[in-house]
Amino acid sequence: MKKILNLLSVIIFTLALSFTVFANDWVNLKLNYDGKIHNYSAEKVHITIDSKEIEQLKMEPIIIDGRTLVPLRDVFEEMGAEILWDDKKKEVTIKKDDNTIIFKIGSKEAIKNSIDVIKLDVPAKIINGYTMVPIRAISDSIGCSVEWDNNIRTIIIETPINNITTTTETITEVTTNNIEPVANQKQDGIKIVWDQTNKSINDSDIKRKAINGLDVLSPTWFEIKNSKGDIEDKGSIEYSKWAKEQGYQLWGLVSNSFDKIITHDTLSDPNKRSKIINTLLEYAKKYNLDGINIDFENVAKEDGDYYLQFIKEATSIFKQNGLVVSVDMYVPAPWTAHYQMKEVAKIVDYVIIMAYDEHYSTSKESGSVSSLPWAEKYMVEATKLVPKDKLIMGVPFYTRVWTETKKPDGTVSVVSKSLKMEEARKLLEDNNANIVWNEKTKQYYGEYFSDGTTKKIWLEDEKSMEERMKLARKLDVKGIAAWKRGHETDATWDIINKYFK
Repeated sequence: MKKILNLLSVIIFTLALSFTVFANDWVNLKLNYDGKIHNYSAEKVHITIDSKEIEQLKMEPIIIDGRTLVPLRDVFEEMGAEILWDDKKKEVTIKKDDNTIIFKIGSKEAIKNSIDVIKLDVPAKIINGYTMVPIRAISDSIGCSVEWDNNIRTIIIETPINNITTTTETITEVTTNNIEPVANQKQDGIKIVWDQTNKSINDSDIKRKAINGLDVLSPTWFEIKNSKGDIEDKGSIEYSKWAKEQGYQLWGLVSNSFDKIITHDTLSDPNKRSKIINTLLEYAKKYNLDGINIDFENVAKEDGDYYLQFIKEATSIFKQNGLVVSVDMYVPAPWTAHYQMKEVAKIVDYVIIMAYDEHYSTSKESGSVSSLPWAEKYMVEATKLVPKDKLIMGVPFYTRVWTETKKPDGTVSVVSKSLKMEEARKLLEDNNANIVWNEKTKQYYGEYFSDGTTKKIWLEDEKSMEERMKLARKLDVKGIAAWKRGHETDATWDIINKYFK
Protein backbone atom coordinates (compact mmCIF):
# COMPACT_ATOMS: atom_id res chain seq x y z
CA MET A 1 0.00 0.00 0.00
CA LYS A 2 2.86 2.36 0.89
CA LYS A 3 4.44 1.75 -2.54
CA ILE A 4 1.12 2.43 -4.25
CA LEU A 5 0.66 5.67 -2.30
CA ASN A 6 4.18 6.77 -3.19
CA LEU A 7 3.54 5.97 -6.85
CA LEU A 8 0.29 7.95 -6.77
CA SER A 9 2.11 10.88 -5.18
CA VAL A 10 4.69 10.88 -7.97
CA ILE A 11 1.96 10.71 -10.62
CA ILE A 12 0.00 13.55 -9.02
CA PHE A 13 3.15 15.67 -8.66
CA THR A 14 4.08 15.04 -12.30
CA LEU A 15 0.60 15.92 -13.50
CA ALA A 16 0.58 19.06 -11.38
CA LEU A 17 3.96 20.08 -12.77
CA SER A 18 2.81 19.38 -16.33
CA PHE A 19 -0.33 21.39 -15.77
CA THR A 20 1.69 24.29 -14.38
CA VAL A 21 4.00 24.35 -17.40
CA PHE A 22 1.03 24.00 -19.73
CA ALA A 23 -0.98 26.65 -17.93
CA ASN A 24 1.83 29.17 -18.28
CA ASP A 25 1.13 29.18 -22.03
CA TRP A 26 -2.53 29.92 -21.55
CA VAL A 27 -4.40 33.09 -20.69
CA ASN A 28 -7.50 32.87 -18.53
CA LEU A 29 -9.33 36.18 -18.08
CA LYS A 30 -12.68 37.74 -17.32
CA LEU A 31 -13.19 40.41 -19.95
CA ASN A 32 -15.50 43.36 -19.44
CA TYR A 33 -16.66 44.88 -22.73
CA ASP A 34 -19.87 45.71 -24.60
CA GLY A 35 -21.63 45.89 -21.23
CA LYS A 36 -21.03 42.22 -20.43
CA ILE A 37 -18.55 39.97 -18.65
CA HIS A 38 -16.95 37.38 -20.93
CA ASN A 39 -14.90 34.38 -19.85
CA TYR A 40 -11.78 34.13 -22.00
CA SER A 41 -9.37 31.19 -22.19
CA ALA A 42 -6.83 30.74 -24.97
CA GLU A 43 -3.18 30.12 -25.71
CA LYS A 44 -0.98 33.12 -25.04
CA VAL A 45 -0.18 35.40 -27.99
CA HIS A 46 3.29 36.94 -28.20
CA ILE A 47 4.30 40.06 -30.14
CA THR A 48 7.66 40.97 -31.66
CA ILE A 49 8.45 44.33 -33.23
CA ASP A 50 11.59 44.42 -35.38
CA SER A 51 12.73 41.13 -33.80
CA LYS A 52 12.25 42.42 -30.22
CA GLU A 53 9.56 40.77 -28.09
CA ILE A 54 7.20 43.16 -26.33
CA GLU A 55 6.96 42.17 -22.70
CA GLN A 56 4.94 43.34 -19.68
CA LEU A 57 1.89 44.42 -21.63
CA LYS A 58 -0.77 46.04 -19.48
CA MET A 59 -3.35 43.84 -21.15
CA GLU A 60 -2.85 40.46 -22.81
CA PRO A 61 -3.52 40.28 -26.57
CA ILE A 62 -6.84 38.53 -27.09
CA ILE A 63 -8.60 36.95 -30.05
CA ILE A 64 -12.19 37.93 -30.83
CA ASP A 65 -13.99 36.55 -33.89
CA GLY A 66 -10.69 35.37 -35.36
CA ARG A 67 -8.96 38.75 -35.03
CA THR A 68 -6.23 39.62 -32.53
CA LEU A 69 -6.77 42.76 -30.44
CA VAL A 70 -3.84 44.36 -28.61
CA PRO A 71 -3.46 47.21 -26.11
CA LEU A 72 -3.18 50.37 -28.20
CA ARG A 73 -0.47 52.38 -26.44
CA ASP A 74 1.76 49.50 -25.38
CA VAL A 75 2.10 48.22 -28.93
CA PHE A 76 1.80 51.20 -31.26
CA GLU A 77 3.99 53.56 -29.25
CA GLU A 78 6.61 50.81 -29.44
CA MET A 79 6.30 51.10 -33.23
CA GLY A 80 7.09 54.80 -32.98
CA ALA A 81 3.52 56.00 -33.49
CA GLU A 82 1.91 58.97 -31.75
CA ILE A 83 -1.40 58.18 -30.02
CA LEU A 84 -4.13 60.79 -29.40
CA TRP A 85 -7.33 60.05 -27.47
CA ASP A 86 -10.51 62.13 -27.60
CA ASP A 87 -12.52 61.04 -24.58
CA LYS A 88 -15.66 62.95 -25.58
CA LYS A 89 -15.82 61.41 -29.04
CA LYS A 90 -14.33 58.07 -27.92
CA GLU A 91 -12.03 58.52 -30.89
CA VAL A 92 -8.43 57.41 -31.42
CA THR A 93 -5.88 59.04 -33.72
CA ILE A 94 -2.67 57.20 -34.66
CA LYS A 95 0.08 59.12 -36.43
CA LYS A 96 3.19 57.55 -37.93
CA ASP A 97 5.38 59.02 -40.66
CA ASP A 98 3.01 60.24 -43.39
CA ASN A 99 0.00 58.25 -42.19
CA THR A 100 -2.83 59.32 -39.90
CA ILE A 101 -5.50 56.79 -38.90
CA ILE A 102 -8.68 57.84 -37.08
CA PHE A 103 -11.32 55.49 -35.68
CA LYS A 104 -14.00 55.38 -33.02
CA ILE A 105 -14.47 52.76 -30.37
CA GLY A 106 -17.06 50.25 -31.61
CA SER A 107 -16.85 51.29 -35.28
CA LYS A 108 -15.93 48.87 -38.04
CA GLU A 109 -14.46 51.65 -40.14
CA ALA A 110 -11.28 53.71 -39.83
CA ILE A 111 -10.24 56.69 -41.93
CA LYS A 112 -6.70 56.88 -43.33
CA ASN A 113 -5.25 60.27 -44.28
CA SER A 114 -8.76 61.80 -44.35
CA ILE A 115 -9.57 59.88 -47.56
CA ASP A 116 -9.32 56.11 -47.48
CA VAL A 117 -11.86 54.00 -45.60
CA ILE A 118 -10.41 50.95 -43.87
CA LYS A 119 -12.80 48.13 -43.05
CA LEU A 120 -12.31 46.43 -39.68
CA ASP A 121 -13.67 42.92 -39.18
CA VAL A 122 -13.65 43.57 -35.43
CA PRO A 123 -13.91 47.13 -34.09
CA ALA A 124 -11.68 48.67 -31.43
CA LYS A 125 -13.08 48.08 -27.95
CA ILE A 126 -12.58 49.26 -24.39
CA ILE A 127 -11.80 46.01 -22.55
CA ASN A 128 -11.07 45.99 -18.82
CA GLY A 129 -10.41 49.70 -19.08
CA TYR A 130 -7.84 49.44 -21.91
CA THR A 131 -8.26 50.46 -25.55
CA MET A 132 -7.82 47.29 -27.60
CA VAL A 133 -7.40 47.51 -31.37
CA PRO A 134 -7.18 44.96 -34.24
CA ILE A 135 -3.45 44.62 -34.76
CA ARG A 136 -3.24 43.62 -38.41
CA ALA A 137 -5.64 46.14 -39.93
CA ILE A 138 -4.17 49.09 -38.06
CA SER A 139 -0.53 48.03 -38.49
CA ASP A 140 -1.01 47.56 -42.23
CA SER A 141 -2.55 51.02 -42.44
CA ILE A 142 0.53 52.75 -41.02
CA GLY A 143 2.88 50.87 -43.33
CA CYS A 144 4.06 48.05 -41.06
CA SER A 145 4.19 44.44 -42.23
CA VAL A 146 2.46 41.86 -40.05
CA GLU A 147 2.99 38.09 -40.07
CA TRP A 148 1.56 35.35 -37.85
CA ASP A 149 3.73 32.39 -36.81
CA ASN A 150 1.32 29.77 -35.54
CA ASN A 151 4.12 27.47 -34.36
CA ILE A 152 5.23 29.97 -31.70
CA ARG A 153 1.92 31.85 -31.40
CA THR A 154 3.65 35.10 -32.31
CA ILE A 155 2.61 38.22 -34.19
CA ILE A 156 5.71 39.42 -36.06
CA ILE A 157 5.69 43.12 -36.91
CA GLU A 158 8.28 44.84 -39.08
CA THR A 159 8.24 48.65 -39.14
CA PRO A 160 9.17 50.64 -42.24
CA ILE A 161 12.24 52.81 -42.55
CA ASN A 162 11.39 56.23 -41.11
CA ASN A 163 11.55 59.70 -42.59
CA ILE A 164 10.51 58.80 -46.13
CA THR A 165 8.35 61.34 -47.91
CA THR A 166 5.96 60.66 -50.74
CA THR A 167 5.47 62.83 -53.80
CA THR A 168 3.80 62.22 -57.11
CA GLU A 169 4.88 63.24 -60.58
CA THR A 170 2.56 62.71 -63.55
CA ILE A 171 4.30 61.16 -66.57
CA THR A 172 3.33 60.05 -70.01
CA GLU A 173 6.39 58.09 -71.02
CA VAL A 174 9.51 56.71 -69.36
CA THR A 175 12.77 56.26 -71.24
CA THR A 176 16.33 55.82 -70.15
CA ASN A 177 16.97 59.40 -71.27
CA ASN A 178 14.97 60.60 -68.26
CA ILE A 179 17.38 58.93 -65.82
CA GLU A 180 20.21 61.01 -64.46
CA PRO A 181 23.57 59.18 -64.50
CA VAL A 182 25.34 58.87 -61.17
CA ALA A 183 29.05 59.67 -61.26
CA ASN A 184 31.68 57.10 -60.30
CA GLN A 185 29.15 54.34 -59.67
CA LYS A 186 30.18 51.76 -62.25
CA GLN A 187 32.23 49.11 -60.47
CA ASP A 188 33.13 45.45 -60.69
CA GLY A 189 30.46 43.00 -59.60
CA ILE A 190 28.62 39.80 -60.45
CA LYS A 191 25.48 40.00 -62.58
CA ILE A 192 23.27 36.93 -62.46
CA VAL A 193 19.92 36.13 -64.03
CA TRP A 194 17.79 33.10 -63.24
CA ASP A 195 16.31 31.41 -66.28
CA GLN A 196 13.08 29.48 -65.65
CA THR A 197 13.34 26.66 -68.13
CA ASN A 198 11.92 23.29 -69.02
CA LYS A 199 12.83 20.69 -71.59
CA SER A 200 10.44 21.93 -74.26
CA ILE A 201 11.79 25.50 -74.33
CA ASN A 202 15.44 24.99 -73.37
CA ASP A 203 16.60 25.15 -76.98
CA SER A 204 14.11 27.68 -78.36
CA ASP A 205 15.29 30.84 -80.11
CA ILE A 206 14.32 33.10 -77.21
CA LYS A 207 16.69 31.19 -74.97
CA ARG A 208 19.50 31.91 -77.43
CA LYS A 209 19.19 35.69 -77.18
CA ALA A 210 22.42 37.01 -75.69
CA ILE A 211 22.44 39.50 -72.80
CA ASN A 212 25.04 42.23 -72.90
CA GLY A 213 27.19 42.32 -69.77
CA LEU A 214 25.76 39.20 -68.13
CA ASP A 215 28.18 37.16 -65.99
CA VAL A 216 26.14 34.19 -64.78
CA LEU A 217 23.16 32.33 -66.22
CA SER A 218 21.34 30.15 -63.68
CA PRO A 219 18.79 27.85 -65.35
CA THR A 220 16.20 26.08 -63.18
CA TRP A 221 17.27 22.65 -64.36
CA PHE A 222 17.15 20.42 -61.28
CA GLU A 223 14.40 19.60 -58.79
CA ILE A 224 14.21 17.09 -55.94
CA LYS A 225 10.97 15.49 -57.02
CA ASN A 226 10.16 12.97 -54.28
CA SER A 227 11.01 11.74 -50.80
CA LYS A 228 13.45 9.19 -52.23
CA GLY A 229 15.82 11.98 -53.28
CA ASP A 230 15.35 11.47 -57.03
CA ILE A 231 16.15 14.57 -59.09
CA GLU A 232 14.31 15.67 -62.21
CA ASP A 233 16.77 16.69 -64.92
CA LYS A 234 15.61 19.47 -67.27
CA GLY A 235 19.07 20.34 -68.59
CA SER A 236 20.20 20.82 -72.17
CA ILE A 237 23.71 20.21 -73.55
CA GLU A 238 22.99 22.50 -76.52
CA TYR A 239 21.90 25.30 -74.16
CA SER A 240 25.07 24.79 -72.14
CA LYS A 241 27.29 25.01 -75.23
CA TRP A 242 25.57 28.21 -76.36
CA ALA A 243 25.94 29.80 -72.90
CA LYS A 244 29.66 29.00 -72.80
CA GLU A 245 30.10 30.50 -76.28
CA GLN A 246 28.69 33.78 -74.91
CA GLY A 247 31.26 33.73 -72.11
CA TYR A 248 28.68 33.14 -69.36
CA GLN A 249 29.25 31.05 -66.27
CA LEU A 250 26.54 28.45 -65.85
CA TRP A 251 25.21 27.79 -62.35
CA GLY A 252 22.55 25.07 -62.39
CA LEU A 253 19.73 25.74 -59.93
CA VAL A 254 18.44 22.92 -57.74
CA SER A 255 15.16 23.31 -55.85
CA ASN A 256 13.43 21.24 -53.19
CA SER A 257 10.11 21.48 -55.07
CA PHE A 258 9.27 23.94 -52.25
CA ASP A 259 7.70 20.95 -50.51
CA LYS A 260 8.11 20.59 -46.73
CA ILE A 261 7.54 16.83 -46.69
CA ILE A 262 10.02 16.10 -49.48
CA THR A 263 12.51 18.42 -47.80
CA HIS A 264 12.22 16.74 -44.43
CA ASP A 265 12.30 13.20 -45.80
CA THR A 266 15.42 13.83 -47.89
CA LEU A 267 17.50 16.22 -45.79
CA SER A 268 16.97 14.29 -42.54
CA ASP A 269 18.43 11.13 -44.10
CA PRO A 270 22.24 11.06 -44.56
CA ASN A 271 21.98 8.52 -47.38
CA LYS A 272 19.46 10.63 -49.30
CA ARG A 273 21.56 13.77 -48.80
CA SER A 274 24.52 11.92 -50.26
CA LYS A 275 22.38 10.66 -53.15
CA ILE A 276 21.24 14.20 -54.03
CA ILE A 277 24.76 15.61 -53.85
CA ASN A 278 26.27 12.87 -55.99
CA THR A 279 23.49 13.14 -58.59
CA LEU A 280 24.02 16.89 -58.86
CA LEU A 281 27.74 16.33 -59.28
CA GLU A 282 27.04 13.98 -62.19
CA TYR A 283 24.78 16.60 -63.82
CA ALA A 284 27.39 19.31 -63.27
CA LYS A 285 29.86 17.24 -65.29
CA LYS A 286 27.25 16.34 -67.91
CA TYR A 287 26.38 19.99 -68.61
CA ASN A 288 29.84 21.46 -67.96
CA LEU A 289 28.52 23.62 -65.11
CA ASP A 290 30.61 26.21 -63.29
CA GLY A 291 28.46 26.21 -60.18
CA ILE A 292 25.39 25.00 -58.31
CA ASN A 293 22.71 27.40 -57.06
CA ILE A 294 20.74 25.95 -54.12
CA ASP A 295 17.19 27.28 -53.90
CA PHE A 296 15.42 25.49 -51.04
CA GLU A 297 12.26 27.33 -50.01
CA ASN A 298 9.41 26.51 -47.60
CA VAL A 299 11.77 24.62 -45.28
CA ALA A 300 10.05 23.82 -41.96
CA LYS A 301 11.53 25.31 -38.79
CA GLU A 302 12.25 21.91 -37.33
CA ASP A 303 14.34 21.06 -40.42
CA GLY A 304 16.68 24.04 -40.12
CA ASP A 305 19.58 21.96 -38.79
CA TYR A 306 19.13 19.35 -41.53
CA TYR A 307 19.18 22.16 -44.09
CA LEU A 308 22.44 23.51 -42.68
CA GLN A 309 23.97 20.03 -42.64
CA PHE A 310 23.08 19.56 -46.31
CA ILE A 311 24.72 22.89 -47.16
CA LYS A 312 27.89 21.81 -45.34
CA GLU A 313 28.08 18.42 -47.03
CA ALA A 314 27.14 19.66 -50.51
CA THR A 315 29.51 22.64 -50.46
CA SER A 316 32.43 20.48 -49.42
CA ILE A 317 31.91 18.04 -52.31
CA PHE A 318 31.08 20.72 -54.89
CA LYS A 319 34.13 22.83 -54.06
CA GLN A 320 36.40 19.81 -54.25
CA ASN A 321 35.17 19.48 -57.84
CA GLY A 322 35.77 23.13 -58.73
CA LEU A 323 32.15 24.31 -58.53
CA VAL A 324 30.99 27.68 -57.21
CA VAL A 325 28.28 27.28 -54.55
CA SER A 326 25.55 29.90 -54.09
CA VAL A 327 22.43 29.76 -51.93
CA ASP A 328 19.16 31.68 -52.41
CA MET A 329 17.70 33.05 -49.16
CA TYR A 330 14.52 34.77 -48.05
CA VAL A 331 15.01 38.18 -46.44
CA PRO A 332 16.45 37.91 -42.91
CA ALA A 333 13.54 38.10 -40.47
CA PRO A 334 12.34 36.25 -37.35
CA TRP A 335 10.30 33.79 -39.42
CA THR A 336 13.35 32.88 -41.58
CA ALA A 337 15.87 32.58 -38.75
CA HIS A 338 15.95 28.78 -39.00
CA TYR A 339 17.74 29.11 -42.36
CA GLN A 340 20.75 30.20 -40.27
CA MET A 341 22.00 32.73 -42.80
CA LYS A 342 25.10 33.69 -40.82
CA GLU A 343 26.26 30.08 -40.59
CA VAL A 344 25.47 29.37 -44.24
CA ALA A 345 27.51 32.43 -45.26
CA LYS A 346 30.58 30.96 -43.57
CA ILE A 347 30.33 27.89 -45.80
CA VAL A 348 29.23 28.90 -49.32
CA ASP A 349 30.72 31.27 -51.88
CA TYR A 350 27.66 33.53 -52.24
CA VAL A 351 24.39 34.24 -50.45
CA ILE A 352 21.68 35.70 -52.69
CA ILE A 353 18.90 37.58 -50.87
CA MET A 354 15.57 37.35 -52.67
CA ALA A 355 14.66 40.96 -51.90
CA TYR A 356 11.18 40.77 -53.37
CA ASP A 357 7.68 39.43 -52.75
CA GLU A 358 6.98 42.04 -50.13
CA HIS A 359 3.43 41.46 -51.39
CA TYR A 360 3.34 37.92 -52.71
CA SER A 361 0.94 36.25 -55.12
CA THR A 362 -1.69 35.39 -52.49
CA SER A 363 -1.39 38.52 -50.35
CA LYS A 364 -4.69 39.72 -48.96
CA GLU A 365 -3.94 43.30 -49.91
CA SER A 366 -2.50 44.96 -52.99
CA GLY A 367 1.02 46.33 -52.89
CA SER A 368 4.47 46.53 -54.37
CA VAL A 369 6.41 43.37 -55.13
CA SER A 370 9.38 45.15 -53.56
CA SER A 371 9.26 48.77 -52.50
CA LEU A 372 12.74 50.20 -52.13
CA PRO A 373 12.47 50.98 -48.37
CA TRP A 374 11.38 47.39 -47.74
CA ALA A 375 14.25 45.97 -49.82
CA GLU A 376 16.75 48.31 -48.18
CA LYS A 377 15.61 47.41 -44.69
CA TYR A 378 16.24 43.72 -45.20
CA MET A 379 19.42 44.13 -47.23
CA VAL A 380 20.86 46.22 -44.40
CA GLU A 381 20.01 43.36 -42.02
CA ALA A 382 21.69 40.92 -44.41
CA THR A 383 24.94 42.93 -44.32
CA LYS A 384 25.08 42.18 -40.58
CA LEU A 385 25.04 38.44 -41.28
CA VAL A 386 26.88 38.00 -44.57
CA PRO A 387 30.28 39.46 -45.60
CA LYS A 388 29.72 41.99 -48.35
CA ASP A 389 32.03 40.19 -50.76
CA LYS A 390 29.68 37.19 -50.51
CA LEU A 391 26.37 39.09 -50.52
CA ILE A 392 24.26 39.42 -53.68
CA MET A 393 20.99 41.37 -53.88
CA GLY A 394 18.08 39.77 -55.71
CA VAL A 395 15.93 42.11 -57.81
CA PRO A 396 12.56 41.55 -59.54
CA PHE A 397 12.15 41.77 -63.31
CA TYR A 398 8.41 41.35 -62.81
CA THR A 399 5.45 43.00 -61.14
CA ARG A 400 1.85 42.09 -60.41
CA VAL A 401 -1.50 43.45 -61.47
CA TRP A 402 -3.83 43.45 -58.48
CA THR A 403 -7.58 43.13 -58.99
CA GLU A 404 -9.72 44.41 -56.13
CA THR A 405 -13.42 43.50 -56.05
CA LYS A 406 -15.76 44.99 -53.50
CA LYS A 407 -18.15 42.35 -52.14
CA PRO A 408 -21.76 42.95 -51.00
CA ASP A 409 -20.72 42.88 -47.33
CA GLY A 410 -18.33 45.77 -47.93
CA THR A 411 -15.12 43.73 -47.76
CA VAL A 412 -12.67 43.67 -50.66
CA SER A 413 -11.30 40.51 -52.27
CA VAL A 414 -7.86 40.70 -53.86
CA VAL A 415 -6.26 38.52 -56.53
CA SER A 416 -3.06 39.07 -58.49
CA LYS A 417 -1.28 38.02 -61.65
CA SER A 418 2.43 38.24 -62.44
CA LEU A 419 3.42 40.41 -65.40
CA LYS A 420 6.55 41.21 -67.36
CA MET A 421 7.78 44.81 -67.29
CA GLU A 422 6.46 45.69 -70.75
CA GLU A 423 3.17 43.85 -70.20
CA ALA A 424 2.46 45.87 -67.06
CA ARG A 425 3.15 49.25 -68.65
CA LYS A 426 1.14 48.37 -71.77
CA LEU A 427 -1.81 47.27 -69.64
CA LEU A 428 -1.87 50.64 -67.87
CA GLU A 429 -1.41 52.63 -71.07
CA ASP A 430 -4.09 50.66 -72.96
CA ASN A 431 -6.56 51.49 -70.18
CA ASN A 432 -5.62 55.19 -70.03
CA ALA A 433 -4.40 54.87 -66.45
CA ASN A 434 -2.83 57.85 -64.75
CA ILE A 435 0.76 56.79 -64.03
CA VAL A 436 2.59 58.63 -61.25
CA TRP A 437 6.00 58.38 -59.62
CA ASN A 438 5.80 57.35 -55.98
CA GLU A 439 8.78 58.72 -54.10
CA LYS A 440 8.18 56.38 -51.17
CA THR A 441 8.34 53.08 -53.07
CA LYS A 442 10.65 54.48 -55.78
CA GLN A 443 8.35 53.09 -58.46
CA TYR A 444 5.76 54.30 -60.91
CA TYR A 445 2.21 53.47 -59.86
CA GLY A 446 -0.96 53.28 -61.91
CA GLU A 447 -4.54 52.16 -61.45
CA TYR A 448 -7.73 51.96 -63.46
CA PHE A 449 -11.28 50.60 -63.21
CA SER A 450 -12.61 47.69 -65.26
CA ASP A 451 -15.87 45.72 -65.02
CA GLY A 452 -16.57 46.88 -61.49
CA THR A 453 -13.06 46.12 -60.24
CA THR A 454 -10.01 48.25 -59.46
CA LYS A 455 -6.71 47.30 -61.09
CA LYS A 456 -3.48 48.41 -59.38
CA ILE A 457 0.12 48.09 -60.58
CA TRP A 458 3.41 49.13 -59.00
CA LEU A 459 5.67 49.14 -62.05
CA GLU A 460 9.16 47.75 -62.42
CA ASP A 461 11.08 49.55 -65.15
CA GLU A 462 14.40 51.21 -65.91
CA LYS A 463 13.90 53.96 -63.35
CA SER A 464 12.96 51.65 -60.47
CA MET A 465 15.88 49.40 -61.44
CA GLU A 466 18.24 52.34 -61.26
CA GLU A 467 17.10 52.97 -57.69
CA ARG A 468 17.86 49.34 -56.86
CA MET A 469 21.32 49.63 -58.41
CA LYS A 470 22.02 52.74 -56.34
CA LEU A 471 21.07 50.78 -53.24
CA ALA A 472 23.30 47.86 -54.20
CA ARG A 473 26.23 50.21 -54.70
CA LYS A 474 25.51 52.09 -51.46
CA LEU A 475 25.55 48.83 -49.51
CA ASP A 476 28.66 47.69 -51.41
CA VAL A 477 27.29 44.21 -52.10
CA LYS A 478 29.09 41.85 -54.48
CA GLY A 479 26.45 41.92 -57.19
CA ILE A 480 22.84 41.45 -58.23
CA ALA A 481 20.68 38.50 -59.28
CA ALA A 482 17.43 38.97 -61.19
CA TRP A 483 14.25 36.88 -61.42
CA LYS A 484 13.66 36.17 -64.16
CA ARG A 485 15.12 36.18 -67.65
CA GLY A 486 12.81 37.43 -70.39
CA HIS A 487 10.67 39.59 -68.10
CA GLU A 488 12.91 42.66 -68.39
CA THR A 489 13.05 45.33 -71.09
CA ASP A 490 16.12 45.62 -73.32
CA ALA A 491 17.06 48.88 -71.59
CA THR A 492 17.10 47.23 -68.16
CA TRP A 493 20.55 45.75 -68.74
CA ASP A 494 21.90 49.13 -69.85
CA ILE A 495 21.00 50.44 -66.41
CA ILE A 496 22.49 47.44 -64.59
CA ASN A 497 25.71 47.63 -66.64
CA LYS A 498 26.07 51.28 -65.63
CA TYR A 499 26.60 50.20 -62.02
CA PHE A 500 28.29 46.80 -62.36
CA LYS A 501 30.97 46.01 -64.94
